[in-house]
Amino acid sequence: MNMPEKIEGGTMTSKGQVLIPKAIRDAVGLVPGKPVTVRLNENGEAVVAPVGMGPEDGLERRRRMREGLLSIAGKYATGRTTDEIMRELRGDYEP
Repeated sequence: MNMPEKIEGGTMTSKGQVLIPKAIRDAVGLVPGKPVTVRLNENGEAVVAPVGMGPEDGLERRRRMREGLLSIAGKYATGRTTDEIMRELRGDYEP
């Protein structure tokens, strides 16, 4: 995830429970009563994420992205070229 690092302290209970601060829960989408995954990353750090937000391989990511793009392909007719739209978005649009 490319987001600023947030570090907050805490302690673990004798039952192994850890309180995840609200700001962190909100930032990663953890919701009370919903399942989470806990894994070790390549640095040996524990990573907690909502189920379905775990790592995916390149083929799965390409499949998912292609499916999303194909679902909207051809649905929006603007009458303008891609170059015209990009010039407008970048601020150098001249009609």
